[in-house]
Amino acid sequence: MASYDPQIIQKFADRLYARSAGAIVISAFLGVVIGFALNPFLIGWLPAGLANWLPEWTWAAVFGVLGFLQGMERAALFKLQAQTALCQMQIERNTRPTNPE
Repeated sequence: MASYDPQIIQKFADRLYARSAGAIVISAFLGVVIGFALNPFLIGWLPAGLANWLPEWTWAAVFGVLGFLQGMERAALFKLQAQTALCQMQIERNTRPTNPE
């Protein structure tokens, strides 16, 4: 049977915090790339006057913001999962018997 090792939980929480920072950047970048890729199709749906007025990077910016918001949500979930693991580790530390028998 495996024994309890708080270092494993700490490393897991550290990795989750690192993933939370990367999730924001990656999601925003992917949003920009998708916005550039979909730009020709989305411009076709707009009225001609509006399509000519908008710069080419408009959809990239819109999708970049949406990707950033999605990344913020994922980052919050990663941080919540890390905090849950750390809280459980602290509970174990606080309830551990002082005189192990």
